[in-house]
Amino acid sequence: MDDSALATELRTFNRFYTETIGALDDTHEGLDVTLGQSRVLFTVAHLVAPEISVVAETLMLDTAYTSRLIGSLEDRKLVRRVISTQDRRRRLVKLTATGRALLDRVEKRSNRRMLGLVSHLDTRNRAELLAAMQLIQQLLKTPKEPT
Repeated sequence: MDDSALATELRTFNRFYTETIGALDDTHEGLDVTLGQSRVLFTVAHLVAPEISVVAETLMLDTAYTSRLIGSLEDRKLVRRVISTQDRRRRLVKLTATGRALLDRVEKRSNRRMLGLVSHLDTRNRAELLAAMQLIQQLLKTPKEPT
């Protein structure tokens, strides 16, 4: 397969997958939050009070864009920026109780929708799907530079 045909096939799969999971919807999981905002909430929750630059790096996003996403979440009282107790020059991002509640709703809806995507598959097909997903991740993972 030549490079052009390969690129076409990869883009076809990407379009199929993003449409299937609703990545292009204006709201994520039918809630008043975008996919980008949802990813920021998830990342802040799992990194436990990270700096904005760490959130940006984790999500592989531009720091300025990440800061705007966090600002939009802060305006809605879903996150708050706090001064680090170890270094007063550092600003950390924390979920508020409202942000945690919204993230919990997003995760429950997302889990329900993902399970709905595979509800028609038997146990063998689910195992094959998971193996294929793991293979895709392994093959597309950028190799680390030797240190």
